Amino acid sequence: MKLDHTAALVTSWAAPLYAEGPTAAFVGQLDLSQGQELLARCHGICAWYGEMIRDRKHFLSHFIQKELATRAEQCQVVIPAAGVSPLALELLLSQRDRVKKVIEVDIAGTTEKHRLYSAVAPHLADRIACVTADITTAGFSAGMLETEGGYEPEVPTIVLFEGISYYITEAQLHRAMGVFRSARQQNMIVLEHLLPCALVNEARRSIPAAIFRTIGAYVGLAHIQCYSPRHTESLFQSVRCSEVQHYSSTDMERLRKGKPRRFVEDGDGWIGCAVGAV
Repeated sequence: MKLDHTAALVTSWAAPLYAEGPTAAFVGQLDLSQGQELLARCHGICAWYGEMIRDRKHFLSHFIQKELATRAEQCQVVIPAAGVSPLALELLLSQRDRVKKVIEVDIAGTTEKHRLYSAVAPHLADRIACVTADITTAGFSAGMLETEGGYEPEVPTIVLFEGISYYITEAQLHRAMGVFRSARQQNMIVLEHLLPCALVNEARRSIPAAIFRTIGAYVGLAHIQCYSPRHTESLFQSVRCSEVQHYSSTDMERLRKGKPRRFVEDGDGWIGCAVGAV
């Protein structure tokens, strides 16, 4: 499966996490060649940047697995802008009895991705729906997910927005989050986001600025959207979530490595995660 520049870049960074089983087989079928020049440029800016991506992906997978394990009933998982991440396989392999279905959404490549799932994990592929849709448009709705992906509004749902909040506007993100608002606040939104430069230690600010300037040049983006913890709280409140939990780059590194090494102090990192019930 051939990938675009950014998908190949992120997958190259994350690949060491997928060393065995169906997830390794899945990643092994991906053509990462399109991202090699971009990867080299990013390594020239920060040789260890991939560690942060691996920390992030490990944290989000672990967090959702833990949440699934503690729920009293089966949940759906919805992953807007899923890209080529094999997270659906990770969740089903570790928490199969707790996951009713995983619904992935992206603007392209979904048919081919599901074909790969069927090839590497035929016993799990029928639990994954890959829906072609643009989450920034009015067509992205609960009704559309019901029709195209088998989404069940009455079933508790965990929604992961990973690697997408930087590239869309706040209004578009707000609307996409609102699709999953429930009367009983039975759904959980997990929002990974970038922090504003003002919240990053001055010695580190140049790293994310240069990385995203480089990525932006490849994909034609003039602006990268950032969110402070207070900003994410306002965003969650606007979709009727009253309490938000926050996690930092330090939390992510500690979970994966046992203790903070690169992200010891507040401001050493530039990735955050906000979680709330909606």
